[in-house]
Amino acid sequence: MAIGESGRIVIQVPPALKRKLYKDLARHGMSLRDWFLDQAEIYLNEQPSTIQDAPTMSSPLDVKNEISGNIAESARGAQSEEVGAADTVHLGNATSVKQRLISTYNMLEEKFPVRVISDDVSYASPVNFVESLKCARHRWFPYKEGFSPTFVRNFLTEFQTSKSDVVLDPFSGVGTTSLVASTIGHRAVGFDVSPMADFIARTKCITLSERELLAFDEYIRFVANTTGHAAHSVPNNDTVISYFAPEFLDALMQVKALAILSDNQNIRALAKLAFLTLVETFSTHRKAGNGVKRKTKFVYGLVDIAPFVEVRDCFVKKLQEMRQDLDEVQIGIAPDFRLGSCLDESAFADIDGIGAALTSPPYANCFDYSKIYQRELWLGDFFESAADLKTFRQGSVRSHVHASWAERHTEFSSDIVENLICEHLKDQELWSKKIPNMLSGYFKDVGALLSNIKPRMKSGASFGLVVGNSVYGGIPVATDLLIGQLALDAGFKVERIDVYRSVIPSSQQFNIMEDKRWARESMVVIQKK
Repeated sequence: MAIGESGRIVIQVPPALKRKLYKDLARHGMSLRDWFLDQAEIYLNEQPSTIQDAPTMSSPLDVKNEISGNIAESARGAQSEEVGAADTVHLGNATSVKQRLISTYNMLEEKFPVRVISDDVSYASPVNFVESLKCARHRWFPYKEGFSPTFVRNFLTEFQTSKSDVVLDPFSGVGTTSLVASTIGHRAVGFDVSPMADFIARTKCITLSERELLAFDEYIRFVANTTGHAAHSVPNNDTVISYFAPEFLDALMQVKALAILSDNQNIRALAKLAFLTLVETFSTHRKAGNGVKRKTKFVYGLVDIAPFVEVRDCFVKKLQEMRQDLDEVQIGIAPDFRLGSCLDESAFADIDGIGAALTSPPYANCFDYSKIYQRELWLGDFFESAADLKTFRQGSVRSHVHASWAERHTEFSSDIVENLICEHLKDQELWSKKIPNMLSGYFKDVGALLSNIKPRMKSGASFGLVVGNSVYGGIPVATDLLIGQLALDAGFKVERIDVYRSVIPSSQQFNIMEDKRWARESMVVIQKK
């Protein structure tokens, strides 16, 4: 294929795909060129990347794999490792830590039942949020870290035994798992350390009485006919303020003031959530990777109307969507959302009878949600000071390098991570020297979660963890396999690993990866024996 000297790239795609892509990009204020350059930058630059792939089905795993303690010996140059009661993997040809790690992955890949659902590089995966944008209530806020309602429903159909059992999501985000569980009659409990995510989850599950519905209708009519209002004060954060044109920031603050006018708590919550959906739409920046990037194409300010009117009309449209969805989807048993960390053992003290659990912990990809959702967190008054930011980060899983945590959960360390992955990375030129410590802490935190939840689960209950693997220093961090091993160490059975999609990390990392099977996003399903 000739490259040529020009900067033009021409490709042929199906017309339906082209229309769908242009429509979706327009919603996010992006041109096709912007989107392509973003993807090219992610691909070419040295970045920590979440990746995905797919495996093959094998028999169920009933034997606890006894790697723990033997990896340390391997990392010191041992010639073999004891794997299980009668399994020995010979590593005599493993002349480097990297080779020993790959040998260990191969061993785990053979032991765990792994099946490929899809190995496409696609955002249409069921473990992606795209479907939620079309579903009533779920569409109230575009939270890209969620997964699809159908995925949750299928999991509960396969693994839930009784509607009297608890469905748990220890990293509940904006509440997809709990909302789906509630609408089909299950009791649901969800934890999250983000005050914004907790608010959104609770609001998506609101039920209004007939009187409240009438008051909500009246509120929507009132807002639609309002021509202006005294603006709410802006947040005490110059960075956040810089992400908006002054006239549209003022318009947003007027709408924010309208959002808190109602004397009904439920209506105020709905209005505040509707306001939060406007933040990125009317910002000069958009979410991109682990932060924001300036837009090159704007979908607002293009018509000759006052900024307030344009923002107000968008606000009213979202309120009307919510009103429609309140009639369409009824909530069964209201979910129990808890603002706090699932890493705190005491948080589970009053929870028993967990019949199924489904979650997606933050990936070990260095993404910091306090940066990605910085504008919403501050404009929504979830953060009002640096102390609020610190509290949020300290309670979160150690999945990024933008904070310092005190050492914790050392009893749950992974020998594979400590003695192979971190051993290899200590000699690599990484973009952050904190990455090895981050990975060490990440898997200790996951181990603590498994320890906290197991006593609260019913015998035979299943727990699905949707995870993304990462690449650092040329080696894959196979989070799905590593969590499978942690689960075995904790006394769980690994039912299977389902691989849902593949991704391509940065070109530099991709080119030096010896085996690209572990560039994937998957679900690890474990079971309490």
